[in-house]
Amino acid sequence: MYDYQEDIHELVRQLRKHRKIGVISHVRPDGDAIGSQVGMCLWLESEGIEYLAHNDDPLPDDIGWIANGVEIRPYSQDELETCEALLFVDGNSPKRFGNHSRFFEEYSGPAYVIDHHPDPASGYSFMVSEPEAASTAELVYWLYDETAPDRITKEVATALYTGIMTDTGSFRFSSVGSHIHRIIADLIDRGRLKIAPIHQKVFDNRELRQLKLISRVLDQIEVYDKHNMASMVVTLDDLESTGCDYNDTEGLISFPLSLSSVDVAIIFIEREGKIKLSLRSKTDFDVNLLARKFQGGGHQKAAGAWYDGTIGEAVSDVMKTAFEMAVKPAS
Repeated sequence: MYDYQEDIHELVRQLRKHRKIGVISHVRPDGDAIGSQVGMCLWLESEGIEYLAHNDDPLPDDIGWIANGVEIRPYSQDELETCEALLFVDGNSPKRFGNHSRFFEEYSGPAYVIDHHPDPASGYSFMVSEPEAASTAELVYWLYDETAPDRITKEVATALYTGIMTDTGSFRFSSVGSHIHRIIADLIDRGRLKIAPIHQKVFDNRELRQLKLISRVLDQIEVYDKHNMASMVVTLDDLESTGCDYNDTEGLISFPLSLSSVDVAIIFIEREGKIKLSLRSKTDFDVNLLARKFQGGGHQKAAGAWYDGTIGEAVSDVMKTAFEMAVKPAS
């Protein structure tokens, strides 16, 4: 396992210098983003440090409940400027943090990062950047473990458990080692967590419209047997005709990826003149490298990107690039 203690202690030393910190999570927040943000905000609160918890987007219903008293909402630039420092969680580039990305990029005050994505942008005052970590929530757990394990309340444990659980595919990704299960055991014990209700709130909360969308797009899965890849398309018409929106596409990529013959799956979602790509891999095929070719990035086994053009052009161009990468090493 990676060595985290020195970086964790330095981040804590830096954070304790400030009286008010803006805690920023990435747009279209997932369980790890929200769980990490909530965990950090509650840690700051326990230190007597005021915080603003900022996100440009509404919290999704299946995850947003873990905020549990931490008000996460969009703040204006003027409001963020009342903070003495900024802390970015679960993202390491200003472009991941929404409408204020230019402000974040040009911010002259202390700016910190706690994150597990590779290839962080430069210019931050200090970073805890550990691509080997299974989630950012894992790193936040280590921060508590190193400084104040007795402050892992039920609220903290729920947020970190949910962040780790969702970013590891319910503990089934290759990033999960025995240390993750030890962390989970500690969170369950300290927070006296009941696990079944957490999983039910996250996974067993679909609306009928979402099932209609699933039924519609399952028929649009294409399997490319030669390369063990699959694609799925979601058009604006698919969303409108079923009464769904972009948030309802969360988790759809698991369907093509679940096919026994498929190692790499890509979902193409039509969004107001652009195509959102979500990419997943079950092997050593690096979807992060593929995503970078299309305005995106992420991890080796999970990444996202954007394509300027029609959905037909996106499928043709991206899949062609993926096939070429499967044949020869990416440069």
